[in-house]
Amino acid sequence: MNIQPSFTNMRSHLSYQFSALRRHALRELLWAKLSGRKTNLAVFPEEAPEKSPNRRFFSVQEIPVNQIIGTLNRQSDFDRRFRPLNKYLQDRWVNTYLALQGEGWEPILAHKVGENYYVEDGHHRVSVAQALGLAFIQAKVWEYPCLAKGPTTCVPDEAPDRGSIKVYAWATD
Repeated sequence: MNIQPSFTNMRSHLSYQFSALRRHALRELLWAKLSGRKTNLAVFPEEAPEKSPNRRFFSVQEIPVNQIIGTLNRQSDFDRRFRPLNKYLQDRWVNTYLALQGEGWEPILAHKVGENYYVEDGHHRVSVAQALGLAFIQAKVWEYPCLAKGPTTCVPDEAPDRGSIKVYAWATD
């Protein structure tokens, strides 16, 4: 007996995949709420990253998908594994998947703090990359130099013009 759904075309197959990812994310969200855990994306530790005096821009490079842990602005659209949480994301998610199969993707825009990355632009591309199990994705990267002080904190290097040290702390789970 065949219990697998039949698909008439690639778009309907991808819509089914999107729905399955979303169902898993919503189920995990429900269990997390019941058990007091968090499943949301980490939020970038600064309010205005473009104002940081010690950030550096790197050209396009390959970054590990599993080190992308957060976002600057879309924490309610995806869970911590970049699975979609909202139905309205479906068309864009499917189109993003199809773009990879066709002409490929533009690099995402990410901010690196320590060993972790936060997405500013490219949430759907990261979501599709996670769903496909891709190890790396191309990104334009802004880096914030810091000295790692443990798995959840980061102490940036001294800013040359101020001589002060800022401490950023955030949860990684």
